[in-house]
Amino acid sequence: MRRGLTAFALVAFTVLVQTALVNRIPFPWGVGPNLVVLVLAVVALRTSSAVGALLGFAAGLAVDVLPPADSQIGRYALVLAVAGYLVGALRDTSWRSGLWPLGVVAATTVGVGLGHAFVGLAVGDPRVSAETILHDLPLSLLLTMIVAPFVVYPVNRLMRLFDRDEYASIGDVPWAGGRIRR
Repeated sequence: MRRGLTAFALVAFTVLVQTALVNRIPFPWGVGPNLVVLVLAVVALRTSSAVGALLGFAAGLAVDVLPPADSQIGRYALVLAVAGYLVGALRDTSWRSGLWPLGVVAATTVGVGLGHAFVGLAVGDPRVSAETILHDLPLSLLLTMIVAPFVVYPVNRLMRLFDRDEYASIGDVPWAGGRIRR
C-alpha cells in the first residue's frame, strides 16, 4: 500500500514539475528533459508492469491535458502506458548493476519519443516529420540523460524504502524453489 502511494505521489509530483516548470522554460533548442519518463521508468522497474501501465496512462493523460498541452488528448497517455508496461516487464531482481536503470531510462526515452512521433504520424499531425524527429529526439535524450543521475537514484532510493520485500536483494535462492516466494 505504501509503495503504491509513494509511486503515485512521485509520478504526480513529477507531472506537475514537468508541466509547470520544465515545459515552460524557453530552451534555445526547443526541447527539454523528460522527467516524467525518468520517474515512470524507475517506478515501473521497482513495481510491476500493471502499475507501470496504470501510472503511465495517468501521467500521460495529465501531461496531455495540463497546459501547455499541444497535442491530441490521449496520445502521450497511450505511449506512456505502453512504455510503463514494457519497463515493468523488465523487473528482475537479478539485475543489480548501478547502470541498469540509466540504460532502461535511455531506452525508454528513445521509445517514448519514437512512439509519440509514430502516433503523431498515424493521426496526421503536420508537426511530425523526419526532420523534427532527428532534431528533437537526440536533444531530448541528451538532456534527459544529463538530468537522469540526479532523478533516477533518489527515486530508486525512495521506492526501495517503501518496498515490502525485505529480501528482494537476495535474488535466486535454492531453498525457496529457485525464487523468492511472496
